[in-house]
Amino acid sequence: MKTTKRLLLALFLTAVVVSCGDKSQKEFGRLLTELAGQDETVDRADWQRIADFLDKNKAHFSDLYDGNGLKAEAVKEYIQDFFDHRRPAKDISFAGIDEEPLSFRIFLEQSGSMTPYDSPSGDGSFKAAVMALQNNLPGKAEVEHIGEKGYTDFRSIFDDLLNNTKENEISILVTDMIYSVKDMQGVNPQKVFSEAQGMINSVFKEAVEKKAMLVVKMNASYNGPYYSYDNSVRQYNGRRPYYIVVVGDNRNMSRLTHDRQLAAFADFKALRGYENMYLYEARHLYAPYYSLLLSNDDIRGRFQPERGQESRITSIGGVELDKNSGDLQLALAVDLSGMLIDERYLTDASNYEVESSDAVKIRKIRRVTPKDATPAERRYLGKSTHIFVLSMGGFTHDQEVKIKLMNRLPKWIAESSTDNDLCVDSHTTFGLRYLLEGIYDSYKHMSDGEPEYFEFELNLER
Repeated sequence: MKTTKRLLLALFLTAVVVSCGDKSQKEFGRLLTELAGQDETVDRADWQRIADFLDKNKAHFSDLYDGNGLKAEAVKEYIQDFFDHRRPAKDISFAGIDEEPLSFRIFLEQSGSMTPYDSPSGDGSFKAAVMALQNNLPGKAEVEHIGEKGYTDFRSIFDDLLNNTKENEISILVTDMIYSVKDMQGVNPQKVFSEAQGMINSVFKEAVEKKAMLVVKMNASYNGPYYSYDNSVRQYNGRRPYYIVVVGDNRNMSRLTHDRQLAAFADFKALRGYENMYLYEARHLYAPYYSLLLSNDDIRGRFQPERGQESRITSIGGVELDKNSGDLQLALAVDLSGMLIDERYLTDASNYEVESSDAVKIRKIRRVTPKDATPAERRYLGKSTHIFVLSMGGFTHDQEVKIKLMNRLPKWIAESSTDNDLCVDSHTTFGLRYLLEGIYDSYKHMSDGEPEYFEFELNLER
């Protein structure tokens, strides 16, 4: 009788432990779904909540601990395995969880031409944008003044941004981006442009391989004196462009759009007065998700996915042209979110280059619609934002297709530059292209061939 009671008690205690374990695992699963089910990303804030939960439930997750505490790699594997077994499966990325929090420096160029942006008679858009930069940061960052009041020493300013921005630091410069020397009286503009390019060549050297730089074009009211290249002064009341320059290590610039705590700061297009942006980088910062779809109105022809591709299709076989149209058309789902690249650039097919044996064209790039998200296709869509419609007039043999987003100076830079600012306008900046083209050449020098932002690889077989 006593033996029976002991057995029943042991079975009861075992059931309680298993039940508690199952409950904790279910609660952990709900937490993971809440944190990463939509954006498919675990950032620093998410990781802290995960670590706190596991710390309170160590007894049920002993495999995730060793003598040194929580095993980060084991937790990552657990999380990925959890999402691998969901339908549709998700590929989880981890952003900045093993790195220190970022700190920020904000600099306001203090040349005389900057003062009129914050004139009492203006519309306040300049000050609103600068305050938004501060307020959207997760920590405090005071605005410091940089440069000289009588002229703009970009050699010193850019040297500071490139070489004095620390490993876990982001530097932000607010400037009108007008290069000037101490005495502009009688100076030929071409001499100024030549000096600007020489300055860039001396400053932007090896550091550009490790650091990325974002230039954001803004526009605000301007009420006050404007100093033209010949040192003449004229009153100007209207709108004028200015620029926000952001510099940081490659991995930190990537974190800006993948760490939820930094998302508000990185949403530059939401700033009052935003016009455009351009990202300089010598190494791929981004590797966006992409997958071919199997059933879509834009598809023509026949094919099937190669085996072993459960949630992402990049290789297809049995490719046949459409009998009615005589061509092949593929629908490639791509996630173009979370990049410091203007959407107008991302969705312009002329900015992409396609390498393939048979000619492949990007017929169009469009937004994902609810019609694309059929139950059968959701696993392949993932968190894609756009559909690339690829077209082939013929398919002669097996081949690899590479689609590259090229990193080229966007048209807005040349359109925003003038060689003569004796007539002030609301759109152009004196000598802008000489500065930005010089910086581009420095980054291009560090790239293997023409710079590119990212690349898709597809395999097509008969």
